Amino acid sequence: MDIYIIIFTITLFFLILYLVKYRILGFIKIFIKFIELGDYFFAFKIFDKLPRNDYKSYENKISSRKFAIIVQGPLVKNSEFTIETLNYYSNEYPNSPIIFSSWNEDIKDVMSRKFKKNVYFIKNKFPTYSGFRNINLQAITTKSAILFAKKLKCNYVLKTRSDTRVYSRNVQDYLLKLIKFYQLKKNLKIRQKKRIISTSFTLRYRIYGISDMIMFGDVDDLYNYFNVLTTQNLEKKFTSFIYNLKFKNKLYFTHKKFCPETYFFYCFFKKMNIKLNWTVRDNIKKISNHFIIIDNQSLNLYWKKSNKINNHFSASPNPPSWSLEFNFLEWLKFFYNANSIKKL
Repeated sequence: MDIYIIIFTITLFFLILYLVKYRILGFIKIFIKFIELGDYFFAFKIFDKLPRNDYKSYENKISSRKFAIIVQGPLVKNSEFTIETLNYYSNEYPNSPIIFSSWNEDIKDVMSRKFKKNVYFIKNKFPTYSGFRNINLQAITTKSAILFAKKLKCNYVLKTRSDTRVYSRNVQDYLLKLIKFYQLKKNLKIRQKKRIISTSFTLRYRIYGISDMIMFGDVDDLYNYFNVLTTQNLEKKFTSFIYNLKFKNKLYFTHKKFCPETYFFYCFFKKMNIKLNWTVRDNIKKISNHFIIIDNQSLNLYWKKSNKINNHFSASPNPPSWSLEFNFLEWLKFFYNANSIKKL
């Protein structure tokens, strides 16, 4: 009799699990319709796990061979996230090169699968020193992918990570129009060709800390940005320099340890012989004149690593200043002031 009870219990468990799995969205919809969480409203968003082929994408008409999408980083095997991301991009942008740049073992695993002809794979050897927070790993996989995009004669590169997915169906048109509209000021002394686009992964009050997770720009500009390799000695010296900086405005901060985002930023301007004054005013000026910050929401972006509801760095509806994201509205205000645009 006990055996039958155990079998019945197990069967019932899996039946409930099956029903919950396929009815969970319905439960959530009912939950948010009738229940509020204390002093807060509740909302949720869903994303397709797999590419959908039941519609004719608008991008299929404007997908450009001059526009490469780079997916760099280790293979995310959970839900075959990286593989399905490559499939998603190759379906959405059939004329654009989709370049996955990772380590030898990860590429071997992926190449056993079938992909469309516009998907390319770049193998990289693991360096002897990964760098603090894996800065060298990101630089190596990104640089090799950009060099391959240049060989394919691509003019523009969208750099993404293997644990992110851009769901926006008009991303190419959107990004190209942004850098054409907000043109870089012409200056023969500046090596930068066009503005570089980053996203609201950028922290609002971090000095010279543009997010490097998702970036878009001219292929040469992005190569210069990521053409960086560190050593323990270099990181130690830079950390010591940062640690001794002081700011009057207490809202702004630098990490009291080596920060890859800040180091990429610093090296980029050093290559262009542009001095960083390490002041709040200069930080805003550099971001206003050389970059564009857009909202993650405008890319319909999903970050698999994040477990936050809205702000990717804080689960609070009113996040602390150190975790506030730098959004397009903030950037536009600084751009407006920096260019002395007359009031409407």
